[in-house]
Amino acid sequence: MENAACWVMTECPRGRILRESLEALSVGLSFQKQYGMETVVLWTGLPPEEAQLEYLASLGVKRIIRLEGAGEEGENEDALLFGLHELYLRHKPQYVLFGAGPMSLSLAPRLAALLDVGYVAGATYLRRVGDTLSLTRPLMQGALSEVLRFLPPTRGMASLYPRAFDAPNPAGSPPAERLMPEIHPLPEPKGRPRNPEIVKRALEAAEALDVEDADVVVAGGKGMGSEENFALLEDLARCVGGAVAASRIAVDLGWAPKERLVGQTGKKVFPELYIACGISGAHQHQAGMKGARHILAVNTDPQAPIFQIATWSVLGDAPQVVSEMVRRLRE
Repeated sequence: MENAACWVMTECPRGRILRESLEALSVGLSFQKQYGMETVVLWTGLPPEEAQLEYLASLGVKRIIRLEGAGEEGENEDALLFGLHELYLRHKPQYVLFGAGPMSLSLAPRLAALLDVGYVAGATYLRRVGDTLSLTRPLMQGALSEVLRFLPPTRGMASLYPRAFDAPNPAGSPPAERLMPEIHPLPEPKGRPRNPEIVKRALEAAEALDVEDADVVVAGGKGMGSEENFALLEDLARCVGGAVAASRIAVDLGWAPKERLVGQTGKKVFPELYIACGISGAHQHQAGMKGARHILAVNTDPQAPIFQIATWSVLGDAPQVVSEMVRRLRE
């Protein structure tokens, strides 16, 4: 029987809740507050620690289901897929929300197809109108948007656009009653179609943080002047706990690998802070970083396009400014 609940898939690699999952939880909790829907956290990976349970309780979560058997990193996607399938058929929640984490983006469309329910990818706005949920998502790199609705009986699933929502803030002190996870063992998917075999998993070093995952991105362009000067950005990134990115010309000059390219033909980033050092800010580069919440631009050209979208602007030589920033941060 269908119930008015919103399930939120929560990824916890290495025992840490992904920011993308917290963004989805923020939407679920807003449904709980506005529409009286129960928010249920689906937990994967290692058992939640006491501090994590207290944190979730302080946000307003009253129910958590731990999917036991997914592995420490939630790598057993076969078991997860069919375990979620059985769990969904048993409880039939109204909505299931997924963040933009790698496991969620892999599971969500396959689970929706298995259950034959509606699925929307990359939602940036969700709102109920009567009994119908309206979902907005961008098209053509944000130039247009479309509004979608689930067909009756209005149940469905959605994954969210990264950084389109804020992480939730605690509503106050944790309730007196302790949040206790419900254990749901995952089945062994024998005799069912299997996913591609995962041959190996390797953990990245902290200094190799991907620019798409970083809350602070330090990006350099032609204005850094040389490969030696470009290396200064690594020092700045270490000081602020961020990742280093590059413009197209910096990559073409060999100052940075193509994996760090941000722009129309590179990666799209949505950090809290984007520090653009010696980058003019052409349209192609803005296509990859305009989703940043705050932008600090350093450039010698007062007419540089990057200044038109910057939150803060510094008119000066990028290598000198970066060196001074590093010196003061270290102090």
